[in-house]
Amino acid sequence: MKINDNLLISYLQGELTADEAMDIEAWLNKDFAHRQRYNEFKVLWERSLDLRFDGEIDVEASLERLRQKKALQKEVVKNQTVFPRTPLWLKIAAVVLVISSIGWFFFNKFQGGQRELMTQGSVRTDTLSDGSVITLNKNSLLLYPNRFSAKIRQVWLSKGEAFFNIRPDRAKPFLIHTGKTVIKVVGTSFNVKNKRGLIEIIVETGLVIVSRNGQVISLKPGEKISVQAKDGKMMKEQIPDHLYKYYRSKEFVAEDTPLWRMVQVLNDAYDSHIILGREELKDLPLNTTFKDESLDDILQVICRTFKIKTEKKNNLIILY
Repeated sequence: MKINDNLLISYLQGELTADEAMDIEAWLNKDFAHRQRYNEFKVLWERSLDLRFDGEIDVEASLERLRQKKALQKEVVKNQTVFPRTPLWLKIAAVVLVISSIGWFFFNKFQGGQRELMTQGSVRTDTLSDGSVITLNKNSLLLYPNRFSAKIRQVWLSKGEAFFNIRPDRAKPFLIHTGKTVIKVVGTSFNVKNKRGLIEIIVETGLVIVSRNGQVISLKPGEKISVQAKDGKMMKEQIPDHLYKYYRSKEFVAEDTPLWRMVQVLNDAYDSHIILGREELKDLPLNTTFKDESLDDILQVICRTFKIKTEKKNNLIILY
């Protein structure tokens, strides 16, 4: 699939099918340059959504001003050696035309103070300028400023999963943006996941307020919200288990956990493709704790417990 700006916008808005979204994620993980392009695009796109403009937009005049600016830049530096620039700016200008007159200054200012915390094959922990501690799961990306503004603290979880332990400061609320969902806290700890078209927020301590498309729901400890990226529907419930902690605790604690749920978490943790070959295996209750064990060792215990077998077909693992 050819990746263009229209597809990236649809991905940001949660309008792609599951297969299309997986194609985008594969493209992002294939090359760091792809990831950089997407990050620049995403930040400028989100900044444009924050602006309010009630007047009429003169599209042709705005484009002409942009062309004149670029022509002037070329004239000034025509005798100098410059680094090649991506044509991304001109493409985005057509999308966020409303900020064509001020967007470049705003974006460069924002980008200059921005940092990335990105993980691939390992978990990382970092401390932000306000003392808040973030633990990022594998294959995740968090954008945050070097220093927070005087009135608000904001970060962007572009993809993946993170645990936030936020330092209390009632004068400066903390906002996490992930997709179109905004999570507001003062001082609390909670887990946020944004994977495969689903956003999930689980609260451990304090109070969390989740908003999307005008909907606002508060969460207390032991509660979670699942948000479908495509339609924005939010569902609140009690957390069924503590398996979400695995990347911080290095443990999988199963307490009457149905086998389908353990398989779901193992696939997430080991980037595997395990499926249940028989419907009657789905709700078998598992009671055990796995600590720092390999996927093969865990599957052996599961098979012995339920007297079932495994079969591997290419990248697929079938329990039957």
